[in-house]
Amino acid sequence: MTAGVPHINESLISRIAEGDEIALRDLYQQYYQAMVFFAMKLIDNQAQAEDYVIVAFARYWERRSQFNSFHAVRSFLYKTVRNACLTWLEQQSVHARHHDAISKTTAEREVWADSRMMLSEMVQEIHCEIENLDEKYREVITLLFLQERSIQETADILQLTTDNVRKRKERAISMLRSRVVRGNLERLLLFYIIFEKMR
Repeated sequence: MTAGVPHINESLISRIAEGDEIALRDLYQQYYQAMVFFAMKLIDNQAQAEDYVIVAFARYWERRSQFNSFHAVRSFLYKTVRNACLTWLEQQSVHARHHDAISKTTAEREVWADSRMMLSEMVQEIHCEIENLDEKYREVITLLFLQERSIQETADILQLTTDNVRKRKERAISMLRSRVVRGNLERLLLFYIIFEKMR
């Protein structure tokens, strides 16, 4: 079983290989958020990121009989999304935010993309804790971290003051830290890697 994805096992992959659509939906629901997050880290385009993730799952379904392990499926899904995102970047006019990424060599771009994949896996690890937050805290964390909105943008979207957004962010991080501490040291390390940059 792959660390960070506790509910996905080899039997689920076997069921998908046999044509079980319910099993595919289970995999999709458990891994969709991490993959969209990964794609967003590469292209910063929500609609395009979601499209690439859906296409990746569709291609996996078409070739499902070729996979017999979760590791192979995971590699295929991420590689499919990564390649689509890098192609999209290359086709765009050079934007300031992505200039360095676009100008890299193929090998450098792959390392850059793989680092985003690792971060998305970390997000998957503690995503359930984010989902369990009260709505007013969950939506702040989602906008600030998962969507990388600024404090001002988050305040505008939620119709709050920037001070209120900061207070909710601090409270949400405090609650997440408390819950993660009750888990294991590996999850605590992931928490600090992911969320402390928001402080």
